[in-house]
Amino acid sequence: MEGQEKVGVAFSGGLDSSVIAKTAANHADVVACTACASKSGDDIRARGAAEAMGIPLITCELTKDDVRAALSGLELPFSPSLMDRSLWCLYTAVSRMAHGSGVRVLLLGQLADELFGGYAKYAGALRLRGGEAAESMMNTDLREYASRGRVRDVAACGGLVEPRFPFESKELCDFATSLPISFKIRDGERKAVLRRAAIVLGVPENVANAPKKAAQYSSGVQKLVAGSRF
Repeated sequence: MEGQEKVGVAFSGGLDSSVIAKTAANHADVVACTACASKSGDDIRARGAAEAMGIPLITCELTKDDVRAALSGLELPFSPSLMDRSLWCLYTAVSRMAHGSGVRVLLLGQLADELFGGYAKYAGALRLRGGEAAESMMNTDLREYASRGRVRDVAACGGLVEPRFPFESKELCDFATSLPISFKIRDGERKAVLRRAAIVLGVPENVANAPKKAAQYSSGVQKLVAGSRF
């Protein structure tokens, strides 16, 4: 799409990043950017999803050396957990790869789970304590992301790319938080309404309906970080 802005998407081949990639492709020249450890599974999933949607994909294989290099530059205003360190490494690698491919804006799928009931703990709260408890938990996580997760994810991009978070737009947040919990978690299916929207957008059904996989696990980066001395 000549003349359009070149935009990267931190891409796992899962629901959230596929929705972003498919939507952004209507307005920009999109490149899906995947970083993962060898044999993690994300590479295969990302290739399949990107090919099905007609979106170009660039990938890099994460190694122990990559993790050591990324963690040596880790600097956050709080004590990072294993998850924080893992996601720092993942988004540092994605940002470097995107920058090297001429991408200056990187779209990330954070907050989709908090807005649309993606985590198993929300379904558990709904089942055991009702919708009000599940919604309260989701709203708490939404607020806490701004002071921790977002700080981590922006810093991980290291000024190489401009990170943007489509799911945190006020319009989308207002819309999502106004939806009944039954639209988000239905008959045990989490992110139900987002999955339906993905299919309408043209995301392949097998991608839209795939089980939730946390990025630090599906990419294999947390296993690399856990084995690192940093």
